[in-house]
Amino acid sequence: MTAKGKDTEILSFSVPSQQARDLEKLAQEIGYSNRSELIRDALHLFTKSKMDTDQLSGKVEGIIITLYDHAAEPEVSEIRHRNMDIIKSFMHTDFRESSESCCDILIFSGMAEKVKTMVYDIGSSKKVNEVKLFIA
Repeated sequence: MTAKGKDTEILSFSVPSQQARDLEKLAQEIGYSNRSELIRDALHLFTKSKMDTDQLSGKVEGIIITLYDHAAEPEVSEIRHRNMDIIKSFMHTDFRESSESCCDILIFSGMAEKVKTMVYDIGSSKKVNEVKLFIA
């Protein structure tokens, strides 16, 4: 971790009030002295995950799990259909009992570049909450 003032840069960004409260609570529960430390670690994990994905090459196999708002289903479905040549199997479910969320589990086998494009396309959709890539 970097101490303030030692080659750091202050960034300012907005989050919904509830998310700010959640970050504050999480930082305290985990033992961070402030939200900035938590956010720095979260950004580090995100960056590492992206770099790990970027370094994939050749043929890869694995699973993509996506959680998203039901309103994003048409866009996610279009991305899924565009990639059916590498998707070996998939499952879709609606969590309508407790929320307006959907979940897709995609089992894939294909060239890394196509897998990366699919993951980034899904993840960049505005109503997608989370995308996890697991390589077999």
